[in-house]
Amino acid sequence: MLPLRPNVCLIILNSENKIFLGERALQPDVWQLPQGGIEQDCSLEENALREASEELGAPKALFKIITKLNATNQYEFDIVPKFLKGKFRGQDQSFCVLRFLGDDQNINLNLHHPEFKRFKWCSLKEVLELAEPKRVKGYEKALKELLSLSSISIAV
Repeated sequence: MLPLRPNVCLIILNSENKIFLGERALQPDVWQLPQGGIEQDCSLEENALREASEELGAPKALFKIITKLNATNQYEFDIVPKFLKGKFRGQDQSFCVLRFLGDDQNINLNLHHPEFKRFKWCSLKEVLELAEPKRVKGYEKALKELLSLSSISIAV
């Protein structure tokens, strides 16, 4: 059996403690948190900063790691992406919380290979309503843990 791909899922907060949610470039109305594969020669935090910069098209300097959550999520692919065929059967996600220090003008979704075609800053409730239902199931434990952090006051 093929292994699960190590993956980092990002909960990116703006100055209003709203959460970044992106609509997938090739899947209209499919909203999700940014995520990406973990390069083994980098720390989880380095991978999180790289993914944040790539997916939002903003410099790494505009992101600050707040914390790594204890929550994890494992899932099998419904359809294996072409570049992962024969390598992985699904993903093993860790979650990192980041602060976005810039503003919307610093975000360029087309700077790299676009993952998202548009984005919204959402309250926790909006994330749970807008994100693709199968993804929400994986996000719930991480979002519950995020709410329990006394150092962060999330927009609910």
